[in-house]
Amino acid sequence: MKRSLSEVNFVELEGKSFELVIAVEMLCEVCEKPLNTREKFLREIQFLSRDDYENLFNRAKAYDRVEVDLAGNKILLYIHDFPGDVHQECVDKL
Repeated sequence: MKRSLSEVNFVELEGKSFELVIAVEMLCEVCEKPLNTREKFLREIQFLSRDDYENLFNRAKAYDRVEVDLAGNKILLYIHDFPGDVHQECVDKL
């Protein structure tokens, strides 16, 4: 289960390694919901000290959303993009 970075505390991350992944969500121009998501592995990070945790919070400011998957040992850094595409359902409503 994914949780927002603000909902996760240092104790839950301490001593663990996580894959840091950039996730680009391609959003519909009409409803602004995801059309699809592309993920790219960035690197692996470890939380050995509170500084590592603070560094992640500082990095998170550059992204639209950050989610932590504690079970999958993944941290997803989301970027939203509007490629000019629209869901077929949204076209039908227009």
